[in-house]
Amino acid sequence: MSPPAPRHWVLHWILGLVLSLLAAWAIGAVFLDTVQPVVLDPQVGRFVARPGTSYRSRSEGWSSSLAGEHGLRGLPGGQLPPGPKVVFWGDSFVEGLQVDDAERMAQVLSSLARQAGLPVTGVGVGTGGDSLIDSLFKLPDYAPALDPVALHVFFLGKLGDVLPDVPHDCRATFLSRPKLALAPAPDCPPSGLSLHLASAFRSLELGGAFQVYRRLGSLELRLGPGPAPRPVLSPVPGPAPVPATADVEPQVALERAWAFLLAELQLRAGPRVLLLYAPTLPYLDRGQVLLDDPEAATATGFAQACARAGVDFLDLGPAFAAHFRATGRLPRGFFNTPPGAGHLNQDGHRLVAQAVIHYLKERRNALLAP
Repeated sequence: MSPPAPRHWVLHWILGLVLSLLAAWAIGAVFLDTVQPVVLDPQVGRFVARPGTSYRSRSEGWSSSLAGEHGLRGLPGGQLPPGPKVVFWGDSFVEGLQVDDAERMAQVLSSLARQAGLPVTGVGVGTGGDSLIDSLFKLPDYAPALDPVALHVFFLGKLGDVLPDVPHDCRATFLSRPKLALAPAPDCPPSGLSLHLASAFRSLELGGAFQVYRRLGSLELRLGPGPAPRPVLSPVPGPAPVPATADVEPQVALERAWAFLLAELQLRAGPRVLLLYAPTLPYLDRGQVLLDDPEAATATGFAQACARAGVDFLDLGPAFAAHFRATGRLPRGFFNTPPGAGHLNQDGHRLVAQAVIHYLKERRNALLAP
């Protein structure tokens, strides 16, 4: 039997390539995260998720979300509700793209508040990668749109947010040298090309191609021989660094830094503030479920600093541990991610909302008085 003519080989190759690309596109349209276009919001002066666009999360969890006014998610009808609000500030934990809108902490709080007869609604202002310092600088930009606010809840998924001199690319920073200060984020707007490509790739469901484009910008090529060093990744944070100076003990320097940070927090956010810490627990280690917070010493020290400053601090570690003992379920992790690691799942968001509802009930007269 004679082999096919060369032209037939070329046609077969082209047909195979086209079918492979179509299969990859169809799989990506179902199993990859959606590309989220952003626009500049003139009222808050920041780039936000384009209002009216939906987002599909598949890399962690299996959810969909709709961006509303000012890019905020889970808003009823896409608009900020009137009346007193509990505003959650934070990073991707508050943004909560891994769960559906109705399962996010702010929306769960709204539902629980209605059941409890509390006249508040929850709003989440979260952006992946933000720290507590970023939230303090965002607060005055969003204040006119969010008013009135019954309570500001600053979510801490890690205690590095309250430590000075921790570097954050294109983010605001907490500095201890040459003096204690909060520095705003440098100007790092998305490129015009990225803004245009995001819309085009979203329309064509080319999430995979957009991920490749973004990674090319941070690609590091190594041409030298030999093994390349790799950072060790762990789901559990390591010990927190402690700043110090030549004439001040490290713990004293840290307490001074915390006192400065909490004074700035009260100055910028006012007295109705709650710092909410969600430690990484329970977590798995060598096949065992551990309930001890690796950052317990730092958390205790910061809680004492909050008490001295008159700022309420709530550690969710005991609630997370109790939930696991009662149900066997973890507050972090999804069916497609390692258990106990990553972002909060539906249980985690509900535990956060329940803790804040309990806090509101205890202080109803002070926070919700007309």
